[in-house]
Amino acid sequence: MAERDSSFLIVEPDSNHRRTMALYLREMGFLDVLQAENGTDAWYMLKNYDIDAVISAWTLPDMSGLVLLRIVRADSALAGRPFVLVGEGLNKSQVIEAGEAGVNEILTRPLVRERFSGRIRMLFGVQEDPKDKEFQSVYNRGMEFMKQARFDEALDSFRRLLSIYESAEVYYNMGYIRTAQGRYEEALLAFRRATQINRAYAMAYQRMAEIFSKLGRRDEAQECLSQAAEIYLEKQMDDEAEATLLEALSLNPNTINVYNTLGIVYRRKKKYQEAIRYYRKALRVTPKDENIHFNLARVYLSVDNAREAMRSLRMSLDINPQFKEAARLLTELETRAGGPVSSHLAEED
Repeated sequence: MAERDSSFLIVEPDSNHRRTMALYLREMGFLDVLQAENGTDAWYMLKNYDIDAVISAWTLPDMSGLVLLRIVRADSALAGRPFVLVGEGLNKSQVIEAGEAGVNEILTRPLVRERFSGRIRMLFGVQEDPKDKEFQSVYNRGMEFMKQARFDEALDSFRRLLSIYESAEVYYNMGYIRTAQGRYEEALLAFRRATQINRAYAMAYQRMAEIFSKLGRRDEAQECLSQAAEIYLEKQMDDEAEATLLEALSLNPNTINVYNTLGIVYRRKKKYQEAIRYYRKALRVTPKDENIHFNLARVYLSVDNAREAMRSLRMSLDINPQFKEAARLLTELETRAGGPVSSHLAEED
């Protein structure tokens, strides 16, 4: 269970399948796991994040995993990344085609934890450490004690685990137990330690927010929820980001960052009217934020409302005349004012 430095991108339209593979990777010690539900988002993340390996479903909503593999292999900067395809009912010709395209491994559903872990270990040349087996055995026992609400015995198991490896997951579970026992300060210490080990541990931030809320420390609760939402947003987990932001909003309905981030989430989910609504709310709180006006303009472009887009861009530039991206987009829209405006301009990130 030693933590690995390698980062993974899981490309899978089914959220349950994504969570399962992410869980298997975490159990192996790979904590840096990004997720995408289609090939377009995956390609954006591959070009903008440091990703060491890709695990992609064969069937994606916008392209096949095989097409994504070919795109990756054709890119000089990414060509050497290990690439795993996951499918079901694949025939011989498909397997041959994937091999010719340069796939490193093909896995078939249903995914069995042991086979999945073994293949990933082989792919990375990772030998199973005897301590891993001991860790997993003790971890499973601790989790069973937790399910039975035998908290003291679970804590004993988790303390033993920390003598083997210092794990964010273990600290998280200890924080969960301390919360159930009403020992909130100890729970906060455990959750904080989990986030120090794994800064992308969104659920630990959410648990801290829950405790701060119980203690009446609403500002700290909202800060933790915002942190969790940013992590979810970065990992393209838009549903989780949305739920977390709405919870943060319930603590303080006048928070500009939450409104603005919700606007971003809804724009990415193509819920454009919701995005417009939240950007407008953000502007009611802080009308002099050029970035929010710019974001609003992009949503208007997505619904082919060039007039309102240009209006928002001009307001952005009134606030900050040096906003180059807003100036570029406004110039392009004004140039095209005599004809249709392509909504793809709004999708650039």
